[in-house]
Amino acid sequence: MVFVLYDGFQPLDLAGPWQAFSAANEESGQALYQLRTIAATPVVTTWEQGLRMQVDNTFENDDDAPIDMVMVPGGPGVDRASAHGETRAWLRRRDADTPRTCSVCTGAFLLAACDLLNGRAVTTHWRSADRLRQHYPALRVQDDRIFIESGKYWTSAGVTAGIDLALALIERDAGPALSHQVARRLVVFMRRDGDQRQYSQSLRMQDRMAAPFRDLVEKIEARLSARWSVDDMADACHMSRRTFQRKFAAQFGVAPTEVLRRLREERANGRSAPERAGRQAPRPKT
Repeated sequence: MVFVLYDGFQPLDLAGPWQAFSAANEESGQALYQLRTIAATPVVTTWEQGLRMQVDNTFENDDDAPIDMVMVPGGPGVDRASAHGETRAWLRRRDADTPRTCSVCTGAFLLAACDLLNGRAVTTHWRSADRLRQHYPALRVQDDRIFIESGKYWTSAGVTAGIDLALALIERDAGPALSHQVARRLVVFMRRDGDQRQYSQSLRMQDRMAAPFRDLVEKIEARLSARWSVDDMADACHMSRRTFQRKFAAQFGVAPTEVLRRLREERANGRSAPERAGRQAPRPKT
């Protein structure tokens, strides 16, 4: 598999998945994944304190050997990389024959700039989701997912979610037992399922909340099993039912009953999802 790098990439978006795939090789005792890096230049610089990294190959010197998987990390330099013609041309050309193409965090912007994700469900870091929607309206952006599989394209949320993506890919390739071994080796507390939200509904709402809705949500969370009719919520905010529903929908974009449902669902599902079966990979992933 090949990691596509560029100046200003996020180092953890590379190091997290890289370590997971490397650990899969060591835990299995087989070279399941052959890891390489490629970029437009022989040396790239990360955005954090100017860390410099030498890549294995450049686009110009690519030998066109088969690639099983391409992975694109995110980072502040992704917009510049998305505007770089050579980077886009290489990704489009290689994607045509690559069985699986993945991104971590804002790496989805680079894949989108190559017109590879049109019409697909994708995710990215929640802070960048609205920008992804605005720049690429043909995408179906779901900012409440850890990772999403859409055909051969896998996209994930930010930073540590890249490890969740790698563990899911390992499980798909070599089975859940190896994925669990890698998770334990990396001291990952819980391998999160792709359907798990990037962060809680209450935190998501706090980004949008102002009084009196902040106090209301705190009251609801403290007594989540209570009846909580719309009239109860309106009374707690000292508003009429009609005014409350109008202002609540304007603030959150959904009805108050939907927010209540999501909070209760999150509380009920605050545990790991059932494990999924995997299959064995017959050869290394390049």
